[in-house]
Amino acid sequence: MSQVITDVTTTIDAPIGQVWGIVTSFGAESLWFPGVTSSSLEGYGPGAIRTIHFEKNDWVNMVREQMDVCDPVKHLLRFRVFNEDVTDAGEIYSNMVLEDIDGKSTKFRWFAEGEPLPDPVQHQSMCQYVEDMYRRCADAIGKKLARSN
Repeated sequence: MSQVITDVTTTIDAPIGQVWGIVTSFGAESLWFPGVTSSSLEGYGPGAIRTIHFEKNDWVNMVREQMDVCDPVKHLLRFRVFNEDVTDAGEIYSNMVLEDIDGKSTKFRWFAEGEPLPDPVQHQSMCQYVEDMYRRCADAIGKKLARSN
């Protein structure tokens, strides 16, 4: 049964609409996502598939992700992750949920759902990598939007 395997929540000092504009730019990750060397998009909206290439690392060098949900009312973005670098990961879903704090700041939550990797040490290493990546992304969004506020 699927469970939350990584979970990062932080505050971004920017209005929710600005943060939502960045995270829903599905296929444009090379413009803001640290460590991404290129990104592309096939299709649009739910069902669209993005391909992201990363700088060389141990966990994800190329990933394909299919948008499952993009809900502008709930500020929820959910996509299925296909990572060929981790073949025993099973089905993985990634979720971004935004919540307005005060009209000027946004609660940013990014979590992944799936099954733990069979090797507990490998699983812990992968989770740490992904959570660090989520934090770097939130920081990058905050820095990008700080220039426009």
